Amino acid sequence: MTSLFSSRLPIPDGLSAEKHQDELTAYRIIAAVGTAEHLSIQLAALVPLARSRQGTIIPVHVGEREAPPDWLSIPSEFDDVVQEPVVLVGLNSADLLLSFVRDQEPDLLSLVWRGQPSRGSYVLGTTLDPLIQNASCDVIVLRVTEDAASFSKRMANLKQILVPTGAGPNASLAISLGLDMAPQAEMSAVRIANPDLSPTATLSQWDLIRSVVEPFGQNERLHPHVVLSRGVIDGILQEAAEHELILIGATRESLVDRLLFGNLPQELAQRSQIPLFIVRRRDSASRAALRQARWGLLKLMPQLTLEERIEIYRRVRRQSRTDADFNTMIILSAVIASLGLLLNSSAVIIGAMIIAPLMSSLLGTSLSVVQGDQRMLRLSLRTLVQGVLLVFGVSLFLGWLVPGSNITDQMLGRTSPTLLDLGVALASGAAAAYATSRREAAGALSGVAIAVALVPPLATVGLLVGSGELTLGVQALLLFLTNLVAIVSAAVVIFLWMGFHPRSGDGQHGKTFRGGLLGTTVLLATVIIILAAIGINAVQKEVFANHVQTSLQSAISQTVPDSSIDSWKMEETADGLVISVIVKSESLDEASAQTARDMIAADLDIPVSLEITQLQVSHADF
Repeated sequence: MTSLFSSRLPIPDGLSAEKHQDELTAYRIIAAVGTAEHLSIQLAALVPLARSRQGTIIPVHVGEREAPPDWLSIPSEFDDVVQEPVVLVGLNSADLLLSFVRDQEPDLLSLVWRGQPSRGSYVLGTTLDPLIQNASCDVIVLRVTEDAASFSKRMANLKQILVPTGAGPNASLAISLGLDMAPQAEMSAVRIANPDLSPTATLSQWDLIRSVVEPFGQNERLHPHVVLSRGVIDGILQEAAEHELILIGATRESLVDRLLFGNLPQELAQRSQIPLFIVRRRDSASRAALRQARWGLLKLMPQLTLEERIEIYRRVRRQSRTDADFNTMIILSAVIASLGLLLNSSAVIIGAMIIAPLMSSLLGTSLSVVQGDQRMLRLSLRTLVQGVLLVFGVSLFLGWLVPGSNITDQMLGRTSPTLLDLGVALASGAAAAYATSRREAAGALSGVAIAVALVPPLATVGLLVGSGELTLGVQALLLFLTNLVAIVSAAVVIFLWMGFHPRSGDGQHGKTFRGGLLGTTVLLATVIIILAAIGINAVQKEVFANHVQTSLQSAISQTVPDSSIDSWKMEETADGLVISVIVKSESLDEASAQTARDMIAADLDIPVSLEITQLQVSHADF
């Protein structure tokens, strides 16, 4: 049940409809309050803003009873801007507040956040997340760690406000709200720049911050400047030491960060000891729809709590190390895979897939890219390289040890990679990352190891190189690289989707993340292009072969009556096309063969050499 509510007051006696309409269109703020502490904090922050803009504040509380709680009363000193509180009755706070916001169409929605780390699929909480994502108005989130009395005193005597700025609309909103929220305070609009930037690049930072403050004209209270720091968070915190409040615009959301405000404001809220206000400007309808679609996509994947991410990170890092167990198992898996390939035994090869520990280093590589962890990346890559060299060395030795061994079907099957193999590897990499992140699905890792081959194609490379088949060895190497790159790429996406992300404000972590992501993308694109080219070439050869077969059958049937083709093959040379065909026929003369050759050459429009082997056929009646 939801109580009826209305913040639109009746028209008082003597007030015209036109004037009342002007009041209704004045700046209007909805303040969501859950406790007496929330109410005091919001009044201290919002009342000066409402008075500066000649607006009103509507306190809204969601409870189980229609009667307001005892603490939900407004001091008489705020009667000029604060309306009577509204109580919404129901269990789903987010839905009720969103419905109220849609009905009232305010200019600003104010929320209080404790500043705790994200847990599960929610970033700021089960109530705040939907409100921030779906509210059709500007939003301000107040993160205050001190008690309400101290905060109220701070706001009443506010002298210095820090506004870290980017180039987006949220920075302008932060400055605008700050100027009206504390009319007596000075405001520092700062942009953090790396000290290693060239003079030209540093000047460009000044141009960006000037573009942000330009709409506010020559405001004597607004002071833009650029701060040099190797870390964004560290630079902001360094500046914040001389200020009493931080007002920051929400960063642009992304699937990478999986955070409503981007992870920079969230980490800043956790590390800063002074109050922090985060603001987001109302989006256009199209941008709001896109943001909600992105958030809905993220919610499809089970999200991990902070504790779960830490535990998974430690486990994957531990499994990415090289030790005696890793070396022993990788050598044994290489021996088993090589012997299975030589024996042409799929069962033996599957056994090698299951015991091979190479997948752990690939998952370590993916997670280190997502976390921007350079040390873990080096560790995982070192383990991967060592495993690859061991498998190649063992299989190369066995290839030399068994000279003249036949190239089996199992080996040939790993020398012609296609885009289908890439698809299998991508799905397997996603499954491996998911199973690693979810204990309930951990049992699927052995199936993943079977689904995508890592050691068998690499062992095939060694066996073929050892036996002198370099061309086939390179083709088998392409399959291994396809599987490797696809697994890492898919695992990166899944880890990002499930909540892993680089630590914000750390330039080195961000650089490693961007570099790793770019490198992975380039490698995946390269593999796709190569496999696509191979696939297109194969299709073209198949089409040409069909054309040759049709032309051959037509020419033989016309020049050699009562004949049939038993088998045929072709070879493309520098001089043209050589076709070898076995024909079943009662009689075949040289003139007929030459005529058939000329017909085929004319049809294909290339020089043709036709080699016909006749199988003498005779008919007898009994």
